[in-house]
Amino acid sequence: MTSPLWMNADGPTAPPEYRAAELRRSFGLLLTKAGAGFRFGSRSGVHPAGADVLTLTGFTLNVASFQAVVYAGAGGISAPYIGHSQSHTRTVPAASAQPRRDICVVRVWDDDEDSTGQKKLDTEYVSGVPAASPSKPPLPSGSFELGVIDVPAVGGGNPTLTYTSPWVVATGGILPVRNPGELPTTLVYEGSYADVRSTKELRRWSGSAWQTVAQVPAGHDTYEPVVTGHGGATFSTRTGVWLRRNDGLVWFCAYLSVSASGSGSNTVTITAPTGIYRTVRQVVHGHLEGLASPGLRYCSAVSFTGGSGAVWDRIRMDTGTGSNSLTNLTGADLVSGTLVTVSGSYLEGPS
Repeated sequence: MTSPLWMNADGPTAPPEYRAAELRRSFGLLLTKAGAGFRFGSRSGVHPAGADVLTLTGFTLNVASFQAVVYAGAGGISAPYIGHSQSHTRTVPAASAQPRRDICVVRVWDDDEDSTGQKKLDTEYVSGVPAASPSKPPLPSGSFELGVIDVPAVGGGNPTLTYTSPWVVATGGILPVRNPGELPTTLVYEGSYADVRSTKELRRWSGSAWQTVAQVPAGHDTYEPVVTGHGGATFSTRTGVWLRRNDGLVWFCAYLSVSASGSGSNTVTITAPTGIYRTVRQVVHGHLEGLASPGLRYCSAVSFTGGSGAVWDRIRMDTGTGSNSLTNLTGADLVSGTLVTVSGSYLEGPS
């Protein structure tokens, strides 16, 4: 069915006129898509320019001026609304005998759709039910969440704010999101791009998944490798550095300096800074110095397909006895003064 057009009172040569809902459906072409299986749908949210829309001072919720898109899905409002709101404040209701979780939302009232007798876009403060472990109240019809306000019980101090509003830009633009969990997966076309703030990545929708295409170069991060199987060995140094590269690759370097000798025949393991992809075995390489004769050896840290998380499941080293002989690094091998360096790149998996 095509969009119906109506001629105005000036006659058949005058510009066409649209009903409000038809006009909103047409304007949806200019907005970032979202919504389960509804092609007229658009992503709800505020434009990300400027600071956060909400700030909290004591029991006063400050709302900055903003532009927003509100879409409640095919079962509610039938097409997206574009609107704005001037700066204003909301008062957080007084604390109760038990803590409470409240929300502030951006909401559209449209008498044509909801029979409320109103036609406006505004914020609304919605109080939750006080409880020992309080939950957020449900979203009102025709709204999206702007922030969560946790109100302690009486005597527990001031409320705290978590700003949660999604972001939205015009279709064809790069969609900003806070983290990978906010990336949309419905009504996304192949070639859509998103900027992920938490990982500083640019991602592209392949038609079935978001794939990293670029990442902002950044300085390295540090981490502390966890060691097992060391038989009571202590370390004067146990540190590491790492950085995430494009396409899920991580480069890292772990460094250990043994101050008191270990014991036992358990296999020594160390951790990587992030989870390791386990469909195939992965190997990184290292350097051992200060072991019993020979004191200088090369080693490899190996991940098992049956392993999990960030653990390199064993460290294999040459025995120094010839004939390409290899053995696992054990607690008893970690004599005082031993230096262990393991570095390389690996493909990330679940943590």
